[in-house]
Amino acid sequence: MKRILYTLAQVLGLIAAWYAADRFSTWVGLPFSGGVVGLIIMVVLLQCGLLHPAAIEHGADWLLSNMLLFFIPLVVSVVQFTGLLEHEGLRLFAAIGIGFTCVMLATAFTVEWVCRFERGRKLRRLRTERAA
Repeated sequence: MKRILYTLAQVLGLIAAWYAADRFSTWVGLPFSGGVVGLIIMVVLLQCGLLHPAAIEHGADWLLSNMLLFFIPLVVSVVQFTGLLEHEGLRLFAAIGIGFTCVMLATAFTVEWVCRFERGRKLRRLRTERAA
């Protein structure tokens, strides 16, 4: 029961962070969504050590494991617009495929860059410790 409440608190915290970032993005008039702003803020907080991964780990794991539930409205929409898919399906799937590929590549390059940055930072720290 304690773990469920802990996970629920983390999920609610992540939702609150997304909502705050979305309101901020709208208020400032940024050309991208609040989810992107929230992601950037979350990465900065994690990198600075102000937010520990354990503080959001269970909630994020739960959201990721239940992500399919968030796409049910999308599946219903596809069923409702079969005529559109018959006429423009190839173009839509090509756009989705290209977009998906771009997002995956951007994510992979970003993760690789962050990993290299972290390895370099640890290596510099070890060198300064050995020199001292």
